[in-house]
Amino acid sequence: MPSLKKTRLAESCLPLGTIGEFGLIKRLRTRHADSSPEILKGIGDDAAAVKIKSQITLITTDMLLEGIHFNLSFTTFYQLGYKTLAVNISDILAMGGKPRYFLLGLGLPATYLARDIDELYSGIMKLAKKFKVAVIGGDTCASGKGLVLSGTLLGEANGIITRSGARPGDAIFVTDTIGDSAMGLMLMKKLKIKNSKALSPDIRTLIKKHLMPEPRALEKTSGITSMIDVSDGLLIDLSHICDESNAGALIYIDKIPISKGLALAAKKMGADPLEFALKGGEDYILLFTAPSDIKINAIRIGEIIKKGRFLVDARGRKIPFKAEGYEHFK
Repeated sequence: MPSLKKTRLAESCLPLGTIGEFGLIKRLRTRHADSSPEILKGIGDDAAAVKIKSQITLITTDMLLEGIHFNLSFTTFYQLGYKTLAVNISDILAMGGKPRYFLLGLGLPATYLARDIDELYSGIMKLAKKFKVAVIGGDTCASGKGLVLSGTLLGEANGIITRSGARPGDAIFVTDTIGDSAMGLMLMKKLKIKNSKALSPDIRTLIKKHLMPEPRALEKTSGITSMIDVSDGLLIDLSHICDESNAGALIYIDKIPISKGLALAAKKMGADPLEFALKGGEDYILLFTAPSDIKINAIRIGEIIKKGRFLVDARGRKIPFKAEGYEHFK
């Protein structure tokens, strides 16, 4: 049997394309375990949680890279700024917190104009005003290739909701329709447009949900046992909850909320809207579990079970599902 040292050495030689984004996160989490009593939650959730005196501080960071997360041929700087803050706010909300202070690191090509960055910050401030977030600083440097944005958001909470609290018997909820953002991105790639005003309202909504996602906080979080935001896809993000909670899940296909726009667009393209809803990602809505008798303004789509992960069709047949969705490096 190979020694632990040899096993770790072999794993360290694997390319990122083999271990994937989540394998890398797991590796970092193992190597940097929480060691201070004030760290309530470190690597592995939507945000870190640190207790400073009697107040819990939430800290999250998200990067957006040109060519990976966005394409400036069909994304304005205003929309990009808005989304940069939105994806960070979504993480704080997924921990049951309130967003407060935002910092932005920028890697900028020297050919950009000052007005481009003005427009970027106008988008940031539009959403910051809505959530009463203060933009308090950041960093800027020259980029040799493409635009890089790295946002860090601090929030506060009286208590935290992690991915690890789901229990058998809990119901599974989402706060909005899913799959819209992925379809919006596909439409923009196919249509190659920057201005969507000439399109139908349903199609414009799909595109806007990708370019300018609208994170929404739950009115109340009491009773919620686990939570995550849908950033990589329903199946992969629900799998994170199952992994952390050591539990399984049933998802009822006919309960998955699919918007009219997604259904129409998928029909025209000869695609299955369910594929977008299950694996699309970048919806930035909340996915959470809670006791089945809870009264809450959300859409119930399934339940937590002891083990196994299944989609259940209209005839009651169970179809095993895997953690499929978007993952960097793979």
